[in-house]
Amino acid sequence: MRIRHAVFIAMGLLVAWNFAPNACAQEKLPLKLIQTIPMPNVQGRMDHLGVDIKGKRLFAAALDNNTLEVIDLKADKRVISIPGQSMPQGVFYSPDFKRLFVANGTDGTCKIYAGDTFKLLDSLPLGTGLDHIGYDPATKYLYSGYGDTKSGVLAIIDTRTNEHIGDIKSDFRPGGIKLEKSGPRIFLRFTGSPNIGVVDRKKREVIATWPVTGVRQSNSLALDEAHHRLFDGTNGPGTLIVFDTESGKQIAQLEGIEGTDDTWYDAARKRIYISGGRGAEVGFAYVYQQKDADKYELIAKVPTRANAGTSIWVPEFNRYFVSAAAHGGQDAAILVFEPSHEE
Repeated sequence: MRIRHAVFIAMGLLVAWNFAPNACAQEKLPLKLIQTIPMPNVQGRMDHLGVDIKGKRLFAAALDNNTLEVIDLKADKRVISIPGQSMPQGVFYSPDFKRLFVANGTDGTCKIYAGDTFKLLDSLPLGTGLDHIGYDPATKYLYSGYGDTKSGVLAIIDTRTNEHIGDIKSDFRPGGIKLEKSGPRIFLRFTGSPNIGVVDRKKREVIATWPVTGVRQSNSLALDEAHHRLFDGTNGPGTLIVFDTESGKQIAQLEGIEGTDDTWYDAARKRIYISGGRGAEVGFAYVYQQKDADKYELIAKVPTRANAGTSIWVPEFNRYFVSAAAHGGQDAAILVFEPSHEE
């Protein structure tokens, strides 16, 4: 018995020794998973997220489930599932008018809901393939792209009146919509082209196209306006490409993750977060450190979940939310990460 007891102790010490470095590595990750909020009975792919800062709510587009999931971040649970969607993708909550806007890809409508009761107020017919959303707080205009690989449109919606007030035409369907605050430009990626498009929102036209080399598809964009940098998370292969927004030139290219759908810039920590893993058994959030405007380093590959390609960084909450599809017996869920270990 003494010999067997000694063997068990030795095996326990060996296991502890083997796992200690991994535990230490987990502690040093720049994003720490602090919570998982399940969304039972939500099937299929998840798409983009929106947020109500004042009301502390998160909105998750359940693309294949044709619902919009509402998560109460005070109660840490999903509180309602809004049916009647048609491949929902882009989501925006207007704090000024307390309305919720949902871009639906299949029927091409932007559905508008009351922010308190979620009563459907309007359904604007725009065009099939309606996808990502960008917002200009100065004009209260909402931008959403639709179209295909042969032609595209950036629709303009006035959130004050719920009216479709104009279009900006492009050669491909626009997405990855990022607006600068100090000027009139909108930066876009295109479905069917790896190139980056630059729109003048006052002229309502595409004014420049920046070539993106060595990749199949630019997929998600983030903007560091203070340093004049645009970050492009690409697929085929997965990379992070950094552009100078003054010249349009590529200044850095780093390893990235396939199956990405969202890229975010954490200005306080000078970090870039890219979520990816759509179609993969394992998902990750890649974290990059901005050393200066021209130098970047991949500092971590933080595990998320399979098919977790979409995310949102909310600096007001100091939280990074990742939307994960149901997989392998696990419910669909919102993974909540907290940044840690300042540089």
